[in-house]
Amino acid sequence: MLKYIKNLVIIRLMIARNMFSLISIYYRGGKLMKRVFLMLALCMLVAAVSVQAAPKVTITFWYQANEANPQDVEAQWMKENLQLFQKVNPDIKVDSTYVSASDQYQTKITTEMAANNAPDVFQTWLSGRLEPFVKAGRVYPLNDVIKKDPGFKSLLVDANLVNSTFDKKVYALPNIVTSELLFYNKELFTKYGVEVPKTWEQLITAVKKFKADGIVPMSMPNKEPWVGTMTYMYIFDRIAGPNKWKETCLNHTGKFTAPEYAAAAKKFLELRDAGAFPENYNSMDYAEGKTLFINGKAAMYMMGTWEVGSLGQTMGNKVDFMPFPLIPGGKGNLESYVLSQDMGFAISSKSPNKEAANKLLKYLFSKERQAAWAEAGQLITTKNIPYNKDKVPVLSGKVIQALNTAKYGFLPWDNPLGVNVGKELNNSTQLILTGANIKETFEKLEQINEAEFGLKK
Repeated sequence: MLKYIKNLVIIRLMIARNMFSLISIYYRGGKLMKRVFLMLALCMLVAAVSVQAAPKVTITFWYQANEANPQDVEAQWMKENLQLFQKVNPDIKVDSTYVSASDQYQTKITTEMAANNAPDVFQTWLSGRLEPFVKAGRVYPLNDVIKKDPGFKSLLVDANLVNSTFDKKVYALPNIVTSELLFYNKELFTKYGVEVPKTWEQLITAVKKFKADGIVPMSMPNKEPWVGTMTYMYIFDRIAGPNKWKETCLNHTGKFTAPEYAAAAKKFLELRDAGAFPENYNSMDYAEGKTLFINGKAAMYMMGTWEVGSLGQTMGNKVDFMPFPLIPGGKGNLESYVLSQDMGFAISSKSPNKEAANKLLKYLFSKERQAAWAEAGQLITTKNIPYNKDKVPVLSGKVIQALNTAKYGFLPWDNPLGVNVGKELNNSTQLILTGANIKETFEKLEQINEAEFGLKK
Protein backbone atom coordinates (compact mmCIF):
# COMPACT_ATOMS: atom_id res chain seq x y z
CA MET A 1 0.00 0.00 0.00
CA LEU A 2 2.90 2.42 0.84
CA LYS A 3 4.47 1.63 -2.52
CA TYR A 4 1.12 2.30 -4.22
CA ILE A 5 0.75 5.69 -2.49
CA LYS A 6 4.34 6.66 -3.38
CA ASN A 7 3.77 5.83 -7.03
CA LEU A 8 0.49 7.73 -7.02
CA VAL A 9 2.20 10.87 -5.71
CA ILE A 10 4.97 10.63 -8.34
CA ILE A 11 2.43 10.19 -11.16
CA ARG A 12 0.40 13.15 -9.97
CA LEU A 13 3.50 15.36 -9.86
CA MET A 14 4.44 14.28 -13.38
CA ILE A 15 0.91 14.99 -14.63
CA ALA A 16 0.93 18.43 -12.99
CA ARG A 17 4.33 19.31 -14.53
CA ASN A 18 3.30 18.09 -17.97
CA MET A 19 -0.01 19.93 -17.80
CA PHE A 20 1.87 23.15 -17.04
CA SER A 21 4.05 22.58 -20.11
CA LEU A 22 1.02 21.86 -22.27
CA ILE A 23 -0.73 25.01 -21.14
CA SER A 24 2.31 27.00 -22.26
CA ILE A 25 2.23 25.26 -25.65
CA TYR A 26 -1.51 25.92 -25.92
CA TYR A 27 -1.11 29.65 -25.67
CA ARG A 28 1.90 29.75 -28.04
CA GLY A 29 0.60 27.29 -30.66
CA GLY A 30 -1.83 27.45 -33.54
CA LYS A 31 -5.13 25.67 -34.12
CA LEU A 32 -3.52 22.30 -34.81
CA MET A 33 -1.37 22.54 -31.71
CA LYS A 34 -4.42 23.45 -29.66
CA ARG A 35 -6.25 20.37 -30.91
CA VAL A 36 -3.27 18.19 -30.02
CA PHE A 37 -3.24 19.83 -26.61
CA LEU A 38 -6.86 19.01 -25.94
CA MET A 39 -6.36 15.35 -26.87
CA LEU A 40 -3.29 15.03 -24.63
CA ALA A 41 -5.03 16.79 -21.75
CA LEU A 42 -7.98 14.41 -22.02
CA CYS A 43 -5.67 11.40 -21.92
CA MET A 44 -3.92 12.75 -18.85
CA LEU A 45 -7.24 13.37 -17.14
CA VAL A 46 -8.29 9.77 -17.75
CA ALA A 47 -4.93 8.58 -16.43
CA ALA A 48 -5.28 10.71 -13.31
CA VAL A 49 -8.73 9.31 -12.54
CA SER A 50 -7.52 5.76 -13.16
CA VAL A 51 -4.55 5.95 -10.81
CA GLN A 52 -6.69 7.38 -8.02
CA ALA A 53 -8.92 4.27 -7.87
CA ALA A 54 -7.40 1.68 -5.53
CA PRO A 55 -7.55 -1.94 -6.71
CA LYS A 56 -10.76 -3.61 -5.47
CA VAL A 57 -10.71 -6.73 -3.32
CA THR A 58 -13.62 -9.11 -3.81
CA ILE A 59 -14.88 -11.28 -0.95
CA THR A 60 -17.64 -13.86 -1.04
CA PHE A 61 -20.37 -13.86 1.59
CA TRP A 62 -23.12 -16.45 2.14
CA TYR A 63 -26.11 -16.16 4.44
CA GLN A 64 -29.62 -17.51 4.90
CA ALA A 65 -32.56 -15.16 4.34
CA ASN A 66 -35.61 -14.83 2.12
CA GLU A 67 -34.95 -11.71 0.04
CA ALA A 68 -38.25 -12.20 -1.81
CA ASN A 69 -40.26 -11.88 1.39
CA PRO A 70 -40.77 -8.24 2.48
CA GLN A 71 -41.58 -9.49 6.00
CA ASP A 72 -38.16 -11.11 6.40
CA VAL A 73 -36.46 -8.83 8.93
CA GLU A 74 -33.07 -10.49 8.48
CA ALA A 75 -33.20 -9.99 4.72
CA GLN A 76 -33.97 -6.28 5.17
CA TRP A 77 -31.20 -5.84 7.75
CA MET A 78 -28.65 -7.70 5.66
CA LYS A 79 -29.49 -5.73 2.52
CA GLU A 80 -28.85 -2.50 4.42
CA ASN A 81 -25.62 -3.92 5.85
CA LEU A 82 -24.19 -4.66 2.45
CA GLN A 83 -25.24 -1.34 0.92
CA LEU A 84 -23.77 0.68 3.78
CA PHE A 85 -20.61 -1.44 4.01
CA GLN A 86 -19.88 -0.87 0.32
CA LYS A 87 -20.26 2.90 0.80
CA VAL A 88 -17.69 3.08 3.60
CA ASN A 89 -15.43 0.46 1.99
CA PRO A 90 -15.37 1.29 -1.72
CA ASP A 91 -12.17 -0.74 -2.14
CA ILE A 92 -14.00 -3.96 -1.14
CA LYS A 93 -16.59 -5.66 -3.32
CA VAL A 94 -18.90 -8.13 -1.56
CA ASP A 95 -20.16 -10.94 -3.75
CA SER A 96 -23.13 -12.10 -1.68
CA THR A 97 -25.21 -15.26 -1.99
CA TYR A 98 -28.34 -15.99 0.03
CA VAL A 99 -30.50 -19.10 0.37
CA SER A 100 -34.10 -18.73 1.53
CA ALA A 101 -34.69 -22.14 3.17
CA SER A 102 -32.58 -23.09 6.19
CA ASP A 103 -32.33 -26.79 5.29
CA GLN A 104 -31.16 -25.89 1.78
CA TYR A 105 -28.60 -23.47 3.17
CA GLN A 106 -27.33 -26.08 5.61
CA THR A 107 -26.90 -28.58 2.78
CA LYS A 108 -25.12 -26.00 0.61
CA ILE A 109 -22.64 -24.83 3.24
CA THR A 110 -21.94 -28.40 4.43
CA THR A 111 -21.27 -29.57 0.87
CA GLU A 112 -18.93 -26.69 0.10
CA MET A 113 -17.12 -27.13 3.41
CA ALA A 114 -16.47 -30.78 2.58
CA ALA A 115 -15.05 -29.70 -0.79
CA ASN A 116 -12.97 -26.97 0.90
CA ASN A 117 -14.78 -24.30 -1.13
CA ALA A 118 -16.13 -22.21 1.71
CA PRO A 119 -16.85 -18.51 1.03
CA ASP A 120 -14.72 -15.85 2.72
CA VAL A 121 -17.47 -15.00 5.22
CA PHE A 122 -20.44 -17.22 5.93
CA GLN A 123 -23.39 -17.72 8.24
CA THR A 124 -23.36 -20.87 10.33
CA TRP A 125 -25.15 -22.65 13.12
CA LEU A 126 -23.12 -23.25 16.27
CA SER A 127 -22.34 -26.10 18.65
CA GLY A 128 -22.36 -29.53 16.99
CA ARG A 129 -23.07 -28.08 13.56
CA LEU A 130 -20.03 -25.82 13.62
CA GLU A 131 -17.66 -28.27 15.30
CA PRO A 132 -17.09 -30.55 12.26
CA PHE A 133 -16.08 -27.51 10.18
CA VAL A 134 -13.63 -26.51 12.91
CA LYS A 135 -12.16 -30.01 13.23
CA ALA A 136 -11.66 -30.12 9.46
CA GLY A 137 -9.65 -26.91 9.65
CA ARG A 138 -12.10 -24.94 7.53
CA VAL A 139 -12.79 -22.05 9.93
CA TYR A 140 -10.50 -19.19 10.91
CA PRO A 141 -10.13 -18.54 14.68
CA LEU A 142 -11.14 -15.04 15.66
CA ASN A 143 -9.22 -14.62 18.93
CA ASP A 144 -6.57 -12.30 17.48
CA VAL A 145 -9.18 -10.26 15.60
CA ILE A 146 -11.03 -9.71 18.88
CA LYS A 147 -7.96 -9.17 21.04
CA LYS A 148 -6.37 -6.56 18.78
CA ASP A 149 -9.46 -4.34 18.77
CA PRO A 150 -10.50 -3.40 22.34
CA GLY A 151 -13.46 -1.37 21.08
CA PHE A 152 -14.79 -4.35 19.16
CA LYS A 153 -14.13 -6.70 22.07
CA SER A 154 -16.12 -4.42 24.41
CA LEU A 155 -19.27 -5.21 22.38
CA LEU A 156 -19.03 -9.00 22.74
CA VAL A 157 -20.53 -11.03 25.58
CA ASP A 158 -18.26 -13.93 26.59
CA ALA A 159 -21.17 -16.11 27.71
CA ASN A 160 -22.68 -15.87 24.22
CA LEU A 161 -19.51 -17.25 22.64
CA VAL A 162 -19.60 -20.59 24.47
CA ASN A 163 -21.28 -22.54 21.67
CA SER A 164 -18.82 -21.28 19.07
CA THR A 165 -15.67 -21.85 21.13
CA PHE A 166 -13.58 -25.00 20.79
CA ASP A 167 -10.26 -25.57 22.57
CA LYS A 168 -10.41 -21.98 23.83
CA LYS A 169 -10.62 -20.57 20.31
CA VAL A 170 -13.60 -18.56 19.05
CA TYR A 171 -14.65 -19.57 15.54
CA ALA A 172 -17.91 -17.68 15.00
CA LEU A 173 -19.81 -14.71 16.40
CA PRO A 174 -23.48 -15.43 17.16
CA ASN A 175 -25.81 -12.66 16.08
CA ILE A 176 -28.99 -13.53 17.92
CA VAL A 177 -30.28 -15.06 21.14
CA THR A 178 -32.99 -17.48 20.14
CA SER A 179 -35.84 -19.32 21.71
CA GLU A 180 -38.76 -21.24 20.25
CA LEU A 181 -42.16 -20.13 21.47
CA LEU A 182 -45.82 -20.92 21.06
CA PHE A 183 -47.23 -17.68 19.63
CA TYR A 184 -50.97 -17.10 19.59
CA ASN A 185 -53.50 -14.72 18.08
CA LYS A 186 -55.17 -12.88 20.98
CA GLU A 187 -58.11 -11.75 18.87
CA LEU A 188 -59.01 -15.30 17.86
CA PHE A 189 -58.79 -16.55 21.45
CA THR A 190 -61.11 -13.73 22.56
CA LYS A 191 -63.51 -14.08 19.63
CA TYR A 192 -64.04 -17.80 20.15
CA GLY A 193 -63.95 -17.69 23.93
CA VAL A 194 -60.90 -19.92 24.29
CA GLU A 195 -58.77 -19.82 27.43
CA VAL A 196 -55.01 -19.53 26.96
CA PRO A 197 -53.92 -23.02 28.02
CA LYS A 198 -51.51 -23.71 30.87
CA THR A 199 -52.05 -27.47 31.03
CA TRP A 200 -52.11 -30.24 28.44
CA GLU A 201 -55.82 -30.82 28.94
CA GLN A 202 -56.54 -27.14 28.34
CA LEU A 203 -54.41 -27.24 25.18
CA ILE A 204 -56.33 -30.21 23.78
CA THR A 205 -59.62 -28.45 24.63
CA ALA A 206 -58.46 -25.29 22.83
CA VAL A 207 -57.42 -27.33 19.78
CA LYS A 208 -60.80 -29.04 19.55
CA LYS A 209 -62.68 -25.77 20.02
CA PHE A 210 -60.81 -23.97 17.22
CA LYS A 211 -61.07 -27.00 14.97
CA ALA A 212 -64.84 -27.10 15.43
CA ASP A 213 -65.07 -23.39 14.57
CA GLY A 214 -63.14 -23.78 11.33
CA ILE A 215 -59.88 -22.23 12.56
CA VAL A 216 -56.60 -24.10 12.20
CA PRO A 217 -55.56 -24.57 15.84
CA MET A 218 -51.78 -24.58 15.27
CA SER A 219 -49.85 -23.69 12.14
CA MET A 220 -47.00 -26.15 11.64
CA PRO A 221 -45.18 -25.87 8.27
CA ASN A 222 -43.36 -29.17 8.62
CA LYS A 223 -41.95 -29.56 5.11
CA GLU A 224 -38.68 -28.69 6.83
CA PRO A 225 -39.05 -31.20 9.67
CA TRP A 226 -37.15 -29.23 12.31
CA VAL A 227 -40.37 -27.24 12.71
CA GLY A 228 -42.24 -30.24 14.14
CA THR A 229 -39.27 -31.12 16.34
CA MET A 230 -39.75 -27.84 18.21
CA THR A 231 -43.13 -28.94 19.54
CA TYR A 232 -41.84 -32.45 20.23
CA MET A 233 -38.93 -31.07 22.32
CA TYR A 234 -41.29 -29.03 24.48
CA ILE A 235 -43.50 -32.05 25.07
CA PHE A 236 -40.42 -34.05 26.03
CA ASP A 237 -39.23 -31.31 28.40
CA ARG A 238 -42.60 -31.11 30.14
CA ILE A 239 -42.48 -34.88 30.66
CA ALA A 240 -38.80 -35.50 31.47
CA GLY A 241 -37.56 -32.19 32.89
CA PRO A 242 -34.32 -30.28 32.31
CA ASN A 243 -31.65 -32.97 32.35
CA LYS A 244 -32.79 -36.08 30.49
CA TRP A 245 -32.18 -34.66 27.00
CA LYS A 246 -28.59 -33.83 27.94
CA GLU A 247 -27.79 -37.50 28.51
CA THR A 248 -28.61 -38.34 24.91
CA CYS A 249 -28.01 -35.16 22.92
CA LEU A 250 -25.14 -33.51 24.78
CA ASN A 251 -23.23 -35.98 26.96
CA HIS A 252 -23.96 -39.12 24.89
CA THR A 253 -24.49 -41.27 27.96
CA GLY A 254 -28.19 -41.91 27.31
CA LYS A 255 -30.22 -43.46 24.51
CA PHE A 256 -33.12 -42.39 22.31
CA THR A 257 -34.70 -45.71 23.24
CA ALA A 258 -35.34 -44.43 26.79
CA PRO A 259 -39.08 -44.51 27.59
CA GLU A 260 -39.40 -40.72 27.85
CA TYR A 261 -38.81 -40.32 24.10
CA ALA A 262 -41.61 -42.71 23.21
CA ALA A 263 -43.90 -41.08 25.80
CA ALA A 264 -43.32 -37.67 24.22
CA ALA A 265 -44.01 -39.12 20.76
CA LYS A 266 -47.37 -40.49 21.92
CA LYS A 267 -48.35 -37.09 23.29
CA PHE A 268 -47.29 -35.53 19.99
CA LEU A 269 -49.65 -37.89 18.18
CA GLU A 270 -52.40 -37.04 20.65
CA LEU A 271 -52.05 -33.41 19.59
CA ARG A 272 -52.16 -34.44 15.93
CA ASP A 273 -55.20 -36.65 16.44
CA ALA A 274 -57.06 -33.82 18.18
CA GLY A 275 -56.78 -31.90 14.89
CA ALA A 276 -54.11 -29.41 15.94
CA PHE A 277 -52.32 -29.09 12.60
CA PRO A 278 -53.33 -28.13 9.04
CA GLU A 279 -54.22 -31.04 6.79
CA ASN A 280 -51.14 -30.53 4.62
CA TYR A 281 -48.72 -29.80 7.46
CA ASN A 282 -45.96 -32.19 6.31
CA SER A 283 -45.87 -30.57 2.86
CA MET A 284 -46.47 -26.98 4.01
CA ASP A 285 -43.47 -24.72 3.54
CA TYR A 286 -42.17 -22.11 5.95
CA ALA A 287 -43.67 -19.05 4.23
CA GLU A 288 -47.08 -20.69 3.87
CA GLY A 289 -47.22 -21.59 7.55
CA LYS A 290 -46.26 -18.09 8.64
CA THR A 291 -48.83 -16.52 6.32
CA LEU A 292 -51.52 -18.80 7.73
CA PHE A 293 -50.88 -17.41 11.20
CA ILE A 294 -50.39 -13.76 10.22
CA ASN A 295 -53.63 -13.71 8.24
CA GLY A 296 -55.67 -14.96 11.20
CA LYS A 297 -56.33 -18.42 9.74
CA ALA A 298 -54.45 -20.21 12.54
CA ALA A 299 -54.76 -19.55 16.27
CA MET A 300 -51.29 -20.71 17.38
CA TYR A 301 -47.85 -20.94 15.81
CA MET A 302 -44.75 -22.64 17.21
CA MET A 303 -41.76 -20.77 15.84
CA GLY A 304 -38.39 -19.25 16.72
CA THR A 305 -37.89 -15.81 18.18
CA TRP A 306 -36.14 -14.73 14.99
CA GLU A 307 -39.72 -14.08 13.82
CA VAL A 308 -40.58 -11.80 16.75
CA GLY A 309 -39.75 -8.60 14.89
CA SER A 310 -41.73 -9.61 11.82
CA LEU A 311 -44.75 -10.85 13.80
CA GLY A 312 -44.75 -7.69 15.90
CA GLN A 313 -44.62 -5.46 12.83
CA THR A 314 -47.36 -7.25 10.90
CA MET A 315 -49.75 -8.24 13.70
CA GLY A 316 -49.22 -5.52 16.28
CA ASN A 317 -51.13 -6.12 19.51
CA LYS A 318 -52.90 -9.16 18.07
CA VAL A 319 -49.94 -11.43 18.75
CA ASP A 320 -48.59 -12.76 22.03
CA PHE A 321 -46.91 -15.94 23.21
CA MET A 322 -47.60 -18.49 25.91
CA PRO A 323 -45.34 -20.84 27.85
CA PHE A 324 -45.80 -24.36 26.54
CA PRO A 325 -48.43 -26.06 28.75
CA LEU A 326 -47.53 -28.48 31.53
CA ILE A 327 -48.20 -32.21 31.27
CA PRO A 328 -49.68 -33.98 34.34
CA GLY A 329 -47.08 -35.98 36.25
CA GLY A 330 -44.22 -34.44 34.26
CA LYS A 331 -40.98 -32.95 35.62
CA GLY A 332 -40.92 -29.82 33.45
CA ASN A 333 -41.49 -26.21 34.44
CA LEU A 334 -43.95 -23.77 32.87
CA GLU A 335 -41.24 -21.10 32.80
CA SER A 336 -38.58 -23.04 30.90
CA TYR A 337 -37.78 -22.41 27.25
CA VAL A 338 -35.59 -23.47 24.38
CA LEU A 339 -32.70 -21.04 24.68
CA SER A 340 -29.52 -20.68 22.65
CA GLN A 341 -27.36 -18.41 20.54
CA ASP A 342 -27.70 -18.66 16.80
CA MET A 343 -26.98 -17.13 13.39
CA GLY A 344 -23.22 -17.23 13.75
CA PHE A 345 -20.91 -15.53 11.27
CA ALA A 346 -17.46 -16.95 10.57
CA ILE A 347 -14.48 -16.57 8.25
CA SER A 348 -13.02 -19.33 6.11
CA SER A 349 -9.50 -20.38 7.02
CA LYS A 350 -8.85 -20.58 3.27
CA SER A 351 -9.87 -16.97 2.59
CA PRO A 352 -7.14 -15.08 0.72
CA ASN A 353 -8.66 -11.76 1.83
CA LYS A 354 -8.88 -12.08 5.59
CA GLU A 355 -8.35 -8.35 6.21
CA ALA A 356 -11.38 -7.50 4.09
CA ALA A 357 -13.34 -10.40 5.59
CA ASN A 358 -12.55 -9.11 9.08
CA LYS A 359 -13.85 -5.68 8.11
CA LEU A 360 -17.18 -7.14 6.99
CA LEU A 361 -17.50 -9.27 10.12
CA LYS A 362 -16.78 -6.29 12.38
CA TYR A 363 -19.23 -4.15 10.45
CA LEU A 364 -22.05 -6.66 11.03
CA PHE A 365 -21.32 -6.40 14.76
CA SER A 366 -20.71 -2.65 14.88
CA LYS A 367 -22.73 -0.46 17.25
CA GLU A 368 -24.71 1.05 14.39
CA ARG A 369 -25.71 -2.23 12.75
CA GLN A 370 -26.41 -4.01 16.02
CA ALA A 371 -28.62 -1.09 17.06
CA ALA A 372 -30.58 -1.47 13.82
CA TRP A 373 -30.86 -5.21 14.48
CA ALA A 374 -32.20 -4.60 18.01
CA GLU A 375 -34.67 -1.98 16.79
CA ALA A 376 -35.95 -4.53 14.28
CA GLY A 377 -37.07 -6.58 17.29
CA GLN A 378 -34.22 -9.09 17.43
CA LEU A 379 -32.62 -10.33 20.65
CA ILE A 380 -29.03 -9.21 20.17
CA THR A 381 -26.03 -11.09 21.59
CA THR A 382 -23.91 -7.95 21.99
CA LYS A 383 -23.65 -5.34 24.75
CA ASN A 384 -23.01 -1.59 25.04
CA ILE A 385 -25.26 -1.00 22.05
CA PRO A 386 -27.06 2.38 22.17
CA TYR A 387 -30.40 1.70 20.48
CA ASN A 388 -33.80 3.36 20.69
CA LYS A 389 -35.93 1.13 22.91
CA ASP A 390 -39.05 2.97 21.82
CA LYS A 391 -38.58 1.41 18.37
CA VAL A 392 -38.49 -2.13 19.72
CA PRO A 393 -41.81 -3.99 19.22
CA VAL A 394 -43.76 -4.63 22.45
CA LEU A 395 -43.65 -8.35 21.75
CA SER A 396 -39.84 -8.33 21.75
CA GLY A 397 -39.77 -6.70 25.18
CA LYS A 398 -42.10 -9.36 26.59
CA VAL A 399 -39.95 -12.15 25.14
CA ILE A 400 -36.77 -10.66 26.60
CA GLN A 401 -38.42 -10.42 30.02
CA ALA A 402 -39.61 -14.04 29.89
CA LEU A 403 -36.22 -15.41 28.83
CA ASN A 404 -34.36 -13.34 31.42
CA THR A 405 -36.50 -14.85 34.20
CA ALA A 406 -36.68 -18.41 32.84
CA LYS A 407 -36.21 -21.22 35.37
CA TYR A 408 -33.90 -22.98 32.92
CA GLY A 409 -33.19 -23.19 29.21
CA PHE A 410 -32.41 -26.08 26.87
CA LEU A 411 -30.69 -26.14 23.51
CA PRO A 412 -32.42 -27.11 20.28
CA TRP A 413 -31.31 -30.74 20.17
CA ASP A 414 -30.30 -30.78 16.52
CA ASN A 415 -27.57 -28.20 17.21
CA PRO A 416 -25.36 -30.26 19.56
CA LEU A 417 -26.24 -33.44 17.65
CA GLY A 418 -24.65 -31.99 14.54
CA VAL A 419 -25.59 -32.20 10.89
CA ASN A 420 -26.04 -35.96 10.49
CA VAL A 421 -27.76 -37.00 13.73
CA GLY A 422 -29.62 -33.69 14.00
CA LYS A 423 -31.09 -34.22 10.55
CA GLU A 424 -32.09 -37.78 11.45
CA LEU A 425 -33.76 -36.52 14.64
CA ASN A 426 -35.90 -34.10 12.63
CA ASN A 427 -36.75 -36.74 10.06
CA SER A 428 -37.75 -39.08 12.89
CA THR A 429 -40.28 -36.69 14.40
CA GLN A 430 -41.74 -36.15 10.94
CA LEU A 431 -41.95 -39.90 10.31
CA ILE A 432 -43.74 -40.46 13.60
CA LEU A 433 -46.39 -37.94 12.57
CA THR A 434 -46.93 -39.89 9.34
CA GLY A 435 -47.58 -43.11 11.28
CA ALA A 436 -44.14 -44.73 11.53
CA ASN A 437 -43.62 -47.21 14.35
CA ILE A 438 -42.36 -45.22 17.35
CA LYS A 439 -40.14 -47.95 18.79
CA GLU A 440 -38.50 -48.78 15.48
CA THR A 441 -37.99 -45.10 14.60
CA PHE A 442 -36.12 -44.37 17.82
CA GLU A 443 -34.10 -47.58 17.53
CA LYS A 444 -32.88 -46.48 14.11
CA LEU A 445 -32.14 -42.97 15.40
CA GLU A 446 -30.14 -44.45 18.28
CA GLN A 447 -28.09 -46.60 15.90
CA ILE A 448 -27.15 -43.51 13.91
CA ASN A 449 -26.45 -41.61 17.12
CA GLU A 450 -24.10 -44.28 18.47
CA ALA A 451 -22.34 -44.62 15.11
CA GLU A 452 -21.59 -40.89 15.23
CA PHE A 453 -20.76 -40.36 18.92
CA GLY A 454 -20.49 -43.78 20.56
CA LEU A 455 -22.06 -44.39 23.95
CA LYS A 456 -20.14 -43.06 26.93
CA LYS A 457 -20.39 -44.59 30.39
